[in-house]
Amino acid sequence: MDDDEHLVVINLTPAQLDQSEQKLAELIRVCPGAYGAIISTIDGHNILHSLKRDIPFNKISTMTSSLLALGESISRESEQRLCQFVILENSNGRVVSLRINDFLMLTCISTKDSNLGMLLSAGRNTADALNELLRS
Repeated sequence: MDDDEHLVVINLTPAQLDQSEQKLAELIRVCPGAYGAIISTIDGHNILHSLKRDIPFNKISTMTSSLLALGESISRESEQRLCQFVILENSNGRVVSLRINDFLMLTCISTKDSNLGMLLSAGRNTADALNELLRS
């Protein structure tokens, strides 16, 4: 089997990229403590990011792709519905990964001082807005 058979290819217009970048910046602006937002393909390739810190966004895209896939596998094996998001609670903050659509995911990164509910809400709102934007 050829490796390219499972490669996700996303073609976004310049307008979609610009509007998506604005959505990521808005998420970071409205959610106190948020310092990173990354759009990546479900197979782990970075599409777009907005960061307040120098973090390895390509590595994070790859790892969160695996994490979301694992969450979905656990959901299936637990006889539950689809995994909506995965939360990592760390000593210094949180990482939340959510699906945007069948091909893309959003990862939100925040400090420990951020409110988890606010991060989830802002992440879900941004993912939904991106899904709508990318449909057009």
